[in-house]
Amino acid sequence: MRNIKNIMHYRLRIKITLAIAAILMVAYMCVKIAVLSGLRESTETTRWIEFFGVISLIPISILLIKDFINSTKDSVSKDSVNKMIDLENFLDSSAIISKADKHGKITYVNDKFTEVSGYSLEEVIGKDHNIVNSGTHPKEFWADMYRTVVKEKKIWNDICTNRTKDGYLYYVDTSIKCEFDGDGNLQGFMSIRQDVTELKRKEVEISNRMDAINRSNAVIEFDLGGNIKFANDLFLSTMDYTNEEIIGKHHSIFVEDGLKDTDEYLDFWKMLGKGEFFRGEITRKKKDGSLIYLQSTYNPIIGPEGKPYRVMKIATDITESFNQQKEIEKKNTYLEHAAKILRHDMHSGINTYMPRGLSSLDRRLSEDQIKELKIEAPIKMIKEGLRHTQKVYKGVYEFTNLVKKDVVLNREDLNLKDVLEDYLSSTAYRPQVDLSDLGELSVNEALFCTALDNLIRNGLKYNDSDNKIVKIYRIDDTLYIEDNGRGLSSEEFKMLSEPYTRKEGQKESGTGLGLNICIAILEEHGFSVSCNKLPKVGSQIKIKIK
Repeated sequence: MRNIKNIMHYRLRIKITLAIAAILMVAYMCVKIAVLSGLRESTETTRWIEFFGVISLIPISILLIKDFINSTKDSVSKDSVNKMIDLENFLDSSAIISKADKHGKITYVNDKFTEVSGYSLEEVIGKDHNIVNSGTHPKEFWADMYRTVVKEKKIWNDICTNRTKDGYLYYVDTSIKCEFDGDGNLQGFMSIRQDVTELKRKEVEISNRMDAINRSNAVIEFDLGGNIKFANDLFLSTMDYTNEEIIGKHHSIFVEDGLKDTDEYLDFWKMLGKGEFFRGEITRKKKDGSLIYLQSTYNPIIGPEGKPYRVMKIATDITESFNQQKEIEKKNTYLEHAAKILRHDMHSGINTYMPRGLSSLDRRLSEDQIKELKIEAPIKMIKEGLRHTQKVYKGVYEFTNLVKKDVVLNREDLNLKDVLEDYLSSTAYRPQVDLSDLGELSVNEALFCTALDNLIRNGLKYNDSDNKIVKIYRIDDTLYIEDNGRGLSSEEFKMLSEPYTRKEGQKESGTGLGLNICIAILEEHGFSVSCNKLPKVGSQIKIKIK
């Protein structure tokens, strides 16, 4: 307002001065024209009038110039003040601002301070900034701030962690400066802060993710030329290097000798340089020259300009599982060979030579001779044994057939009770099996009978009852196999379903493979198997068939 009044005052003075100057100029011009045109003689009076007319213009001109300068100065000052006010309003609305006296007591906070911290101006006036102190910074942190702003008279800047009125942490990018008087005496403090809580949280999230990746994965970074820039401890221990041995070296130190100079390897790095991603199983060379197998991803890191500038590799050592897979493949080869022997070579003995031998024996021996030699029971046992062996062989044949790649299980609709009756008819434990009507189902006869036979024999084998019994019945889409043995809980059943697993303290002999194979057969049919221990005695196995 003061500047506006000054401007109005100067403008009035300029107008009056211009009016006086105009009057004097008119008088001067009239006298001068009259003398020059001869209307009036030049006398001492006219000359004095001309002199004073010219002389009076000098102070008037000085006054005009001075007033113009002052008016312009005040106008410029007004613009500067307005700009300063606009700047102050901008800062006040976009930044957290607070002021404190020389003792650190708060004298002012803006609305943004209240919005972020939850404290009003009335709640903080006269108090220390400790009211928002989170307690997460050490004393040295604030000592550095005080030394910078008071002793060195510089502006201090850092990220501060504060606490809201409700107890939540928030993060502010803080700048603090001191105010001094003309003699250099401390007058107070002023701070401007920007709320960076969201950025800090994202930074923490990214940092936590990277920590999680670093704890569980081997991580290494390269520039686009393949030169090593960083490697975490897990990578170094996996490859048996130290940090000093690899930083600055090229990725090719990990590559087999025959690969590093190939077009394939060069194209690999060109691909990464274009920002393309790679994932797969790779073979790399450790420090001692031994090979290691890794599940790896090569991730180009994109810079601010939208172009890749680094490549991060995240890897997991799969050497053990790779070697296990190789071992499995080798054993599968052996198994296929053994299956071939079972399917073809044993077939001749079980299904050709032995039946022919028995048939020949029947032709050569009459019933009287058999009775005389007292070999009725042995011949019957041989025939029943052969019949059972042929059934078992058929199951083995079908099971080993599954070793073949992309094989489809041979199935047909059968009456389950009939096929089980036939399978069990030649066994010594048939009287101990209570077999109910089971309906029809599409199964592989040999394999299905083999699986259920295993469950029946287990129910009788692990059974301390005087009257051992196994019941088989069906309710809707579930087959039930119950025994009156020791009983098996769901957890024990699950454990014993693993290959080569036996119960601790088990007195009966066994390989620990039977139950595993049995479940595999039933699951190959698309059935699910579970087991519960019955309330009083025994186990109940459920085979869900649909």
